Amino acid sequence: MGNHQQIETQFDSLEILQSIQKQEHQMLTRGLAATGLSMREWEILAYLEQHEQASASELADEFKVTRTLISRNTWQLIQDSLIQPQINQNDRRIVRLSLTINGQETIKQVTRQVQANLQSFNQNHELTTLTKQLARLKRQLVSLNN
Repeated sequence: MGNHQQIETQFDSLEILQSIQKQEHQMLTRGLAATGLSMREWEILAYLEQHEQASASELADEFKVTRTLISRNTWQLIQDSLIQPQINQNDRRIVRLSLTINGQETIKQVTRQVQANLQSFNQNHELTTLTKQLARLKRQLVSLNN
């Protein structure tokens, strides 16, 4: 019977995590709405901000998608002057991508909007729900580890 209870607790924990992830996704989506960026394009910009530069292959590996899909996304970001390609002079097949100044400003803008969303979220009853979910999840994880 204990094993059945553990499985129920694990499923309950998964549901809580999914709810938290959904709320986080909604806040980010609201922040992105004004920019016209897709979630993937935002992820690329955020990755380039953290790593300074990357190749399309590195991005495809990081996001576990095809290189073709990443190329489509990066092409749009290049067209929007958010990232720039840097071709290796010794091997023209090697292209590194990095943020432009416009891309850096876009990241700041989206970050400010997400923070504003968080502040309005903090004033909302959803914060209480989220806090309760996190506390419940913590209790469940402790009980599973005992």
